Amino acid sequence: MDTEALTILRKEIDLLDGALLDLLQKRAYLSKQVAKAKQGGTIFYPLREKEIVAKLQELNLSASGEEKKQVLPSESIRHIWTEIFSCSRSLQQKTSLAFLGPAGTFSHFAGLELMGKSLNFVPCHDFNAIFAKVHAGEVRYGLVPLENSLQGTVGQCLDLFEEYPVSIVAEHYSGICQCLLSKQQDMRRIEVIYSHPQALMQSHEFLRTHCPNARLVEMSSTAEAAKRAVTEENAATVGHEGLAELCGENVPFHVLAKDIAGSKENITRFALIAKEQNSGVFRKPKTSFTFTVVDKAGALSQVLQILHKADINLSKLESRPSYHAVPGSAWQYRFFADAQADLREKPELTLALKEFCYDIRILGVYENLL
Repeated sequence: MDTEALTILRKEIDLLDGALLDLLQKRAYLSKQVAKAKQGGTIFYPLREKEIVAKLQELNLSASGEEKKQVLPSESIRHIWTEIFSCSRSLQQKTSLAFLGPAGTFSHFAGLELMGKSLNFVPCHDFNAIFAKVHAGEVRYGLVPLENSLQGTVGQCLDLFEEYPVSIVAEHYSGICQCLLSKQQDMRRIEVIYSHPQALMQSHEFLRTHCPNARLVEMSSTAEAAKRAVTEENAATVGHEGLAELCGENVPFHVLAKDIAGSKENITRFALIAKEQNSGVFRKPKTSFTFTVVDKAGALSQVLQILHKADINLSKLESRPSYHAVPGSAWQYRFFADAQADLREKPELTLALKEFCYDIRILGVYENLL
């Protein structure tokens, strides 16, 4: 070991760390000035954050010559700036986020992907509790799944928009990557695997091939399964790779295999909900709205025709049973839709739709990230 060279290199790193801290402090000061300029307005702009990261990743990969040796992994840039953004938002306004708990669920990790660690995460035991806390003002935001590319719509969450007057202020798409985690590093010695039934089902083929003698035990969540698996020598769990860090603080908890689910296109669309709607203009607006049609032939067709004539593209249209829209009607249905436009800017359209609808409610206007 060349101790002299090592000492010189460490001194250089110390100088760079000091310079980085100075730059971060200057950025923090500017963030506070931005908060004053906003005067209490929206603090979360996911599209702007996404564009900043993309630009930095492009600059990073465009390096040439000697600079090429200093290129960082693109994913590292995304992780670093997610936390910088998160810190900036916390300086502008203390923020809390309710999610389906406990800590370690896919909802929890989706919240970390979206908003970073510099906020107060509030675990809830069910979706109703998330909506209730947001509506009561106990938390600033809630994160709920709307639909999954494999399982379809999460109907319970759609129904809760009828119970609580909350709004969608952002969407987030999170890939569900199932991993096998254990204290035991030899898969052949694993005797029992704990996880949520859905995770076990999605990973059935891999587990049958690589852990054929292991018992599969269903748990209420992947997070609870990991907490149990980490206490047993020859136990494992199926869940998010982040569980290795979350549950392995005191003992080693290894990721033995990644992406073990049968389908590789498992993506969940989450909605970030808040008590009030977004304000301002969006570059690629999406409007989520709900409506019930009057009880006469062709009413839904008329609604779709009005949207078609206005050149409004619907990316989602789904019906759910409704017991509040029309008193005394046991077979009334409420429609949920996503429009590729800002419907707040089209009051004449809303007026035309009311001729064929009992009610229309805009759930939120936000940036379309696809």
